[in-house]
Amino acid sequence: MGKKILIGIGVVVLLIVAAGAGFYGVYLRPFMEKMKHTTTVQYDKNLTLVIGGGGNSGILVSDSAVLVIDTKMDAAAEELSKTVKSLAGNKPIIVVNTHVHTDHTSGNKYYRGQTIIDGGNYDNEFWAKENKGDTMPNVWVKDSLVLNMGDETVTILNLPFAAHTQSDVVVYLHNRKMLFGGDVILNKQAPALFATYKADADGYLKAFDLVEKRFDINKVVPGHGEVGGIEVIDNFRTYFKDIEAAVADPSKEKEILNKYKDYRQVPFFMSPGATLRYVRNSAVK
Repeated sequence: MGKKILIGIGVVVLLIVAAGAGFYGVYLRPFMEKMKHTTTVQYDKNLTLVIGGGGNSGILVSDSAVLVIDTKMDAAAEELSKTVKSLAGNKPIIVVNTHVHTDHTSGNKYYRGQTIIDGGNYDNEFWAKENKGDTMPNVWVKDSLVLNMGDETVTILNLPFAAHTQSDVVVYLHNRKMLFGGDVILNKQAPALFATYKADADGYLKAFDLVEKRFDINKVVPGHGEVGGIEVIDNFRTYFKDIEAAVADPSKEKEILNKYKDYRQVPFFMSPGATLRYVRNSAVK
């Protein structure tokens, strides 16, 4: 290999490294740092919401057990587990993961010996590829599961189609009329769509219709973003419909991408532009 070629390759490698460092510093690091921050909301005497630190979480305390929805990542996962265990005392703990991604599941390791529930369209091999072995669920819900938690009835619903992943779970608290949507429902944040997880934009739209038809929803806890009302679902539905409109008519692309420029995002990977490319490529296949 000639010296000039070697020099050229070296220059290209340096440019790639520099570009990667710049991308990390400008986009990814600030996003990850903001993601680590947590806010605790005491919704009522028995329900605590912990926003951020990975996926948003809920802690529901009853006389017989404590329910945890999503276990976060990194330091936030450990802090959440300490809170849960202090509330639980000797009561059993039931963990629900809304899906397989590590920002929602990394804290499972702090609940060894407890019940850990996730959607039944995964299998052990797929889970292990994404997560470490000590986070593995021990109950897989194919359809739905109802838990009686003191004065609250909880429905754990595994969506019957792919949306964010091939096995998304939503959790509904009937008496509080509150839905935990996992990453099927986000508030002012662009979704991460990857074929590895069978992500499907039409699946998101079907999910919005399904949960609104099945449940009487007043409050929505999205997978990421602030807690809100039913408008959180409606706004995310509009996002996907706008993206589909831009795919159908490229002249609308610039206007629609600009409409969502204030959404939390990481360019190329988790952004309105990335959603548009994913939907466009899916339509071609």
